[in-house]
Amino acid sequence: METSPSAHHDIEGAPKVQDAAPTTTPSGAPMPTTSDPGMIEAWDRIWAVVQANPAEFDAWEELMQLADRQDGGFGPEAPPANIANVRTIYDAFLNQFPLCFGYWKKYSDIEYVVRGVDGAIEIFERGVTNITNSVDLWVQYCTFVMERKPEDRDHIEQLFERGAKNVGLDFMPHVFWDKYIEFFESKEEYTKLVQLMGRIIKIPMHQYARFFEKFANLVSTRPIEEVVTDDQYNQYKEKLTGGEEKPKEQLDSEIRNMIIEENSQVYANTATETNKRWPFEAEIKRPYFHVKPMDSAQLINWRRYLDFEEAEGDFERTKVLYERCLVTCALYEEFWMRYGVWMRNAGTVDQVAEIYERAARFVPNSEPSARLAFALVEEERGRQEEARKQYQAVLKFVPGHIESIVRYANFERRQSPKDLSAAEIVYASQLEVESVDETTQMAIVTLYAKFLWQAKKDVEAARAVFKTGEGKFDSRFYFSNYLKFEMSQEGDDYEKRVSSVFEQVRFSGLSDSVKNDYNQSYLDFLMEFGSSAARYNFVEADIRTASASETESRKRAAEENGDGEYDHHATKQARQDDAAIHASAAGVAGMHVGADAAAVDGSAHYGYQYGHAQGAAHWGGQASAMV
Repeated sequence: METSPSAHHDIEGAPKVQDAAPTTTPSGAPMPTTSDPGMIEAWDRIWAVVQANPAEFDAWEELMQLADRQDGGFGPEAPPANIANVRTIYDAFLNQFPLCFGYWKKYSDIEYVVRGVDGAIEIFERGVTNITNSVDLWVQYCTFVMERKPEDRDHIEQLFERGAKNVGLDFMPHVFWDKYIEFFESKEEYTKLVQLMGRIIKIPMHQYARFFEKFANLVSTRPIEEVVTDDQYNQYKEKLTGGEEKPKEQLDSEIRNMIIEENSQVYANTATETNKRWPFEAEIKRPYFHVKPMDSAQLINWRRYLDFEEAEGDFERTKVLYERCLVTCALYEEFWMRYGVWMRNAGTVDQVAEIYERAARFVPNSEPSARLAFALVEEERGRQEEARKQYQAVLKFVPGHIESIVRYANFERRQSPKDLSAAEIVYASQLEVESVDETTQMAIVTLYAKFLWQAKKDVEAARAVFKTGEGKFDSRFYFSNYLKFEMSQEGDDYEKRVSSVFEQVRFSGLSDSVKNDYNQSYLDFLMEFGSSAARYNFVEADIRTASASETESRKRAAEENGDGEYDHHATKQARQDDAAIHASAAGVAGMHVGADAAAVDGSAHYGYQYGHAQGAAHWGGQASAMV
């Protein structure tokens, strides 16, 4: 069949169809409004960077600068794509870095140009919701509303009160209080202003003396009706006259003096409290959020300042300081965990949950303690599915994290104590994760087997899991728990099973000193539980011969290397024990794989002489303290 020419060529005289302009760049970024190919290339490249790593702060800043340079600007006649692109970028950036108060202000400025007052207020509201204790942002927000909606007096006062609740107890809130004072002065509401000043002079802060001076000036110069209520006036009158009449001008003057005198003690207390905090405040060099690490001196100062405020015992002031700290130190897990522990003792479980939930947003995913704490609190609050999501998130970000595996498995055990299949899946699934190293596999195998034995009561399944590590793991943690397990099982093959584990230790890659401890314990076991003197004699001779040979080998190696000492077994063991849990996780509370050599300490080996149960208690008792 012959192909029609029109299938391949334009029909003569017909207009050519133009290709539609692309709406995205090659990396999937929304296309910027520009004819500059260099800007498009930079936009595309940087977008790819922040998509791959959203924590790249500098790349976000560069991308926002490019967004600001789009052709057409952001006025009413600007291309719709301009503001759409800016919103996409600012929303993504502020979702990643919500504590950057300056960008909330910048975003609100853009929305004001595009949508007017309501658009700007919407962004301000999002800003003060995400960083509630930013003095600068509250000042900018209140100023904006004062200037753009001056007729809405009640709303402005309510906004200032919201701000006062969030930033009024900061150590540097004077610009906020100045703006609130300005508002009442602009409305000539001096009664409310005097009342406000009465609150401000009680707050330890920078420039406290200036506010007291203004308070005293108001009391001295404003009409007495603006300074005190009728009831207060009568109370002062009774104190000053005792029922006798005095000229009103004299009485008013005496009342003013009494008010100032009474508040002079308030001023003195405020000065004392301010001076107590001044040394800590003077050391705060970076009171705002940044992704750059804090130096050690700053971290030490925050720890000491929190120690001080906790000891002072004022709940609100301590809470305010924690909130300030967790803007500056938002990426540091230790301060979130400390805040949660403090709130557990001072507040409510819901407040604790809110702290850990925020921590999970800011702390790097590689540090899972806050998420694990959040999971426990959510479980306590009856929010099991939310708790489960936290465990799953941790193991997604940090596969093979031992503490998380143990906590998650035990969470599932608590949810269904009569059906432990979900808990078992947690362990089994982590053994299948390809990215975990041998040390982590050893810990998972050991803990999984212990779970099957102690929680599920399935001895054969536990033994099968232990056996998967035979010939693979040179670890005291693994062998100590394996021995504890086998010595706890009765049966005709008791001696054979326990001896089999000891024999694996003898020919493992553990260091000579550790194997010597195990070997002595092996001989003690054969003496007290063995059925054959010949077997004991054979093992003893073999151990002594091997020990002498090892000693001679070490001497020769030391002489050859000239280093005086040498242990050719140490490397692999050190990798699996001393770095075991620390390398793969924060570790289960109390579990230090390298410490379980104590479980075979020769000085305590007679602990099992009273029978199998006692023997198991000796062999595993100290090891069990690790998990």
